[in-house]
Amino acid sequence: MGDAVDKMLAGMAASRQTMNRQLAKIDEIMERSNNTLLHIESNSKNLCPAESQKVYNISPKCELALSKILENFKLLMRSSDQREEACSALEGCLAYRHRVEHLGSSVRKLVALYETVGQMRNLQEDQDASEDSP
Repeated sequence: MGDAVDKMLAGMAASRQTMNRQLAKIDEIMERSNNTLLHIESNSKNLCPAESQKVYNISPKCELALSKILENFKLLMRSSDQREEACSALEGCLAYRHRVEHLGSSVRKLVALYETVGQMRNLQEDQDASEDSP
């Protein structure tokens, strides 16, 4: 019985470490995304001071996905601050497993967001290049 408990605790510790690495990676990705958006915003303001915002035409499905990503990120950050202390080891293990799956899903969505922003950037560069050429 003690061996099974040790294995479960070791598994939980490994899951916790993996989750911490994933959180660190998500934080890094969010920081880079934020820096990229700030860079784009500052370049946008420098290129056309009369126009304060760039308007991107995206599909309603894409807009909904982006808003869900941001809402889920806020929910994830809130849930990480409010851990329940009075749960059994099995419930804790299942909660960690669910959270890891949720983080994996969030990472996939962030990668999709990153690729979407890259496509938007490439499209904008192509449009700028076609406007500059006679």
